[in-house]
Amino acid sequence: MADIHTPVEKRLKNNINTKNEIRRDLEKSVSLDRRLNEKLKKCRNHQKISSYNSTIKRHCNQVEQLRVELLQSNEDLEKRIREEMEYSEKEVEEFKTRLQKEISEMEEARSKLEKTKAEREKSEKTEDQEDLAREMGRATMSLLRETADVKQIEKELSSEEKDKILFTHELKRIESDKLIYGQ
Repeated sequence: MADIHTPVEKRLKNNINTKNEIRRDLEKSVSLDRRLNEKLKKCRNHQKISSYNSTIKRHCNQVEQLRVELLQSNEDLEKRIREEMEYSEKEVEEFKTRLQKEISEMEEARSKLEKTKAEREKSEKTEDQEDLAREMGRATMSLLRETADVKQIEKELSSEEKDKILFTHELKRIESDKLIYGQ
């Protein structure tokens, strides 16, 4: 099966995965920071208190770095996704046009096939039957090629629709990240 994703889409999806890894790391660091703060509140030992404080400071710095990195990544991805979605919408329209063309050609080939079958039934001469058989074979081959083309275009349309859903979902996630982690 041929790969139906463009290099731009592949790179964008890879960058989305990278951004999601940063987000997971950030969530883990925030969670760890929260647990350390809870332990610090319960702690009475001065050595542990100073150890927790230094660890918390280190994790706060790490959280801030991850937050900045996440926000920058979100900003970049949002711009690129919006560009890709516009491109994808144009591409989907082109595919729909091609699909309609292929369907009309397939219907034309079917009508030729039916016409050929009807003529074959009417004809009793062997020469005519051989000519009709050849034409029927050509019409059948044409129909099979057209059917394969239509199936490929339908797969491409399906892929584009899935990408559009993925990118729309990612834009929503980016907006929620902006709300949660600030701008």
